Amino acid sequence: MKLALTALKVTEVAPLKFVPLMVTVVPTGPVVGAKPVIVGGLTTVNALELVAVPPGVVTLSGPDLAPAGTVA
Repeated sequence: MKLALTALKVTEVAPLKFVPLMVTVVPTGPVVGAKPVIVGGLTTVNALELVAVPPGVVTLSGPDLAPAGTVA
């Protein structure tokens, strides 16, 4: 073991910063008059009806099965 002939260095530590206080207020509901009240309304109807499609036009599809032993 050898002794050092120079003095040890002093490192100053930065002061701690304060953590800001965060407050969350739970809303109690809409403010009266902030949004107009909607009463009733119109019913929209689609112009075209759904019709059955011939079987030759439809392509059947299903889920792909993973090989045995496959792990997600």
